[in-house]
Amino acid sequence: MRIAYVITWNLCHNDGVTRKVLRQVQEWKDLGHEVEVFCATEKKSEPIPGVTFFHKDRVWSSLFAFFKNRKVYSTLCKEVINYKPDIIYLRWEFHKNSLMNLMRKIPTIIEINTFFSGEFKRRSKENWIERIRYWYYLLTYKKFNESCAGFVSVCKEYLKLGQYERTDKPYCYIPNSIPIDENQNPVSYSALDSSIPRLVFMSSGIQPWHGLKNLIELAEESIGELEFDLITGFDSESLQLPENIRVYSFLEKHEFLEVFQGAVAGIGSAGLYENGMQEACVLKVREYLSAGLPVIVPYKDTAFLDQKPPEWLLELPNEPGSLAKEKEKIKEFVLRMKGRRVEASKVMPYVSSTRWESERVKFFEKVLNIN
Repeated sequence: MRIAYVITWNLCHNDGVTRKVLRQVQEWKDLGHEVEVFCATEKKSEPIPGVTFFHKDRVWSSLFAFFKNRKVYSTLCKEVINYKPDIIYLRWEFHKNSLMNLMRKIPTIIEINTFFSGEFKRRSKENWIERIRYWYYLLTYKKFNESCAGFVSVCKEYLKLGQYERTDKPYCYIPNSIPIDENQNPVSYSALDSSIPRLVFMSSGIQPWHGLKNLIELAEESIGELEFDLITGFDSESLQLPENIRVYSFLEKHEFLEVFQGAVAGIGSAGLYENGMQEACVLKVREYLSAGLPVIVPYKDTAFLDQKPPEWLLELPNEPGSLAKEKEKIKEFVLRMKGRRVEASKVMPYVSSTRWESERVKFFEKVLNIN
């Protein structure tokens, strides 16, 4: 197949989404397919092989941004047509006429990566811009969705919450994943036995559903008992943090793997209830597991649905304050896991990209056969 991957993102920023997209592209190529990425971005970008950038403006930055961006997306869509793909993979996007017309010409699968109605409704309470975005979403998403050929959700729950199951389009859920070699070694554990146990928390943003507030509450309740490494994808200088949180900003992968060496376990997103969600398959947890870290997840992880969690995964309630409320459980888990790492062979069945990306490509083929 010839696949066009369409996305609006800053692919030069080494965050979880960027790593995911570039890994997906490589997996599809390894399966024998041709792939080109067409990326609209607000940032000036260094060249990336296989990626064509289209520079847009922030919608609210000027009176002319809306008109410029219409032209940018129109150009992007023309370049996609010139590429002559068999199928388009579109990371979810707000309604745009040029994209909608493109989907009507070439079979397009939309990736669903959150419960949009819940997230936009919550954000609409923040300011008038977010309120307009929410109204725009409500007015346009049904017509936009009708133009696509199918949906891939990263979580099973999103298909029900977003009512994609009620459409006449094919759909499936495929959790986020990460490349893992069964022979790869986990990161070593470098902390001293006598040291206070450390937990690591990665957060690409300060949105409430990331759960930074809950992490801070846990840290405040566990000074002298637990310490934390907060790895951020944003400027964290303005944060007021307790003394047992150490902050690292904008780390490359080899740098955050060094931080992992001092940690007993990694913590997943701790505020999904803010968006009305119970289930997730967040990228940071895949990073932890691929490095061999046990994990603490205050929600249902898609890859572990309908089965007993393995001993190296601690599942906690998805509710406000859950980390602090479950401090004793966390301490018990840390005590059991201290100095231990999870072998790659045990992680692979849950989060290996080789497994899940082959499933995604099979869905592409199914959609093409229907169309």
